[in-house]
Amino acid sequence: MIESHDIRKAAIVLASLDFDTAIAICRHMPESQAERLITTMAQLDSVGPEEQQTALKEFNKHLNRPTALHASEHAERLMSAVLGKELLSDGERRRRVALENLRNLSNAEATSIQRILTDETPQMTAMIVSQLTPTKAAEVLDLWPPEARSELALRVANMGRLAPGAIEAVGEVLGDMSYLDVAEEESENGGVDFIVHLLEDMDREESKTLLAEIRERDEELAEMVEDRLFMFENIVQLSDHDLQLVLRSVDHEIMARALKGVDEAIRERIFANISQRASEMLEQEMEFLGPVLVRDVEEAQREFVNHALKLEEEGEITLTTDEAQYVE
Repeated sequence: MIESHDIRKAAIVLASLDFDTAIAICRHMPESQAERLITTMAQLDSVGPEEQQTALKEFNKHLNRPTALHASEHAERLMSAVLGKELLSDGERRRRVALENLRNLSNAEATSIQRILTDETPQMTAMIVSQLTPTKAAEVLDLWPPEARSELALRVANMGRLAPGAIEAVGEVLGDMSYLDVAEEESENGGVDFIVHLLEDMDREESKTLLAEIRERDEELAEMVEDRLFMFENIVQLSDHDLQLVLRSVDHEIMARALKGVDEAIRERIFANISQRASEMLEQEMEFLGPVLVRDVEEAQREFVNHALKLEEEGEITLTTDEAQYVE
């Protein structure tokens, strides 16, 4: 490993070598070290003959006649040839680091994220929450003061792609967090779809409460969310073919628990799409369960919905929250 105080000298030596030799040396180094060395070389200011000679001597090299160094140009070619990467400007590098922190914040515990956001402005908080996965965002929102949840959800719903300046600002807030991994490509979060996925991942009662609060503040947004929100009750709107595919993917015990206490129309729709033998087994399973806690019923229904969402994602079925319409 190259020590911090030696990195400039090593960069000078690398810049002094011919291009092919520099490539050969860098390819024998760990990628992280090679990238660090090439980046340092790109940032070299003017290097005099004496400093160059000193650096070369310390590396037991001999250079008869020091020549002018074109370190920045050399570094750009090396970064591309050795690592297959583009040499980034300081601004672009800072942006990418901030983006990495944002994308991978979802790996952190919800309590840790909530602590980070406690002292931030509402807009900064919304920006960060909009970059979490819906599941993690739901966990964070669950820890948020109830009286402030609807405002936060509204801010996230009305947010599109983060502007470059905003991304860097958020990166400053997050700082260097050891639990964050390398990020994937930039994507656009926030908006109505994000709120829909957020509500789907929240506790059933809390999801209903939040949607009601959003409706009080923005009726149009609430209707847009509700139109896209697929709940357990929406299974009656699935086609027979799609419903049968979902039913085949759900365990009988989960199905029995999910049907406890539901409207008769939903039960009839389920039983109409399974065989007689399966119907008898499901009836027996429901009787065997006896009284079931409401939270267990809601958990089973959420698992049922998750199976449906997975099948839709795989292109197997089409989900809708609208009543089916037909034409002659």
